[in-house]
Amino acid sequence: MLGRLARYLRLMGYDVSYPQASSDARLIATARTEGRVLLTRDRGISLRDGPRAGNPIVIEIASDEIMSQLAQLVGTGWVTRFLEPRCSLCNARLEPMGGWEARHLLPPFTLATQCLFLYCSSCNTVLWEGSHWKHFRESTMPAFDLARKA
Repeated sequence: MLGRLARYLRLMGYDVSYPQASSDARLIATARTEGRVLLTRDRGISLRDGPRAGNPIVIEIASDEIMSQLAQLVGTGWVTRFLEPRCSLCNARLEPMGGWEARHLLPPFTLATQCLFLYCSSCNTVLWEGSHWKHFRESTMPAFDLARKA
């Protein structure tokens, strides 16, 4: 239910797990085992056990709109800045890759116009900071502004 938020947070550099659909109990147990904060839109999860020793922190995301979701996380201090981006698909850390190494994975125009690449060895995916990254940064900055105004 928060897949888009998970992708955004990964691109912002946050270590985000996005598990398959499962029971509330399993989600809570996984968050507890992995030491994660559980983000949810499911009010039932946030009301389930309440804060008890050993339970994970559960944050109920109020909005279904991505900028409001980010603004909520910024406003509560869970998201504070951009970090080194992670793979938006699998959450793996990205490694720098030279253009000569990436040439077989990239279209000729991209190879000719970009010089810095990041590689996900888990997905065999190459990312670069093209116009899409500039637009992503510009689109997420209002969340920091919204949180400051709240």
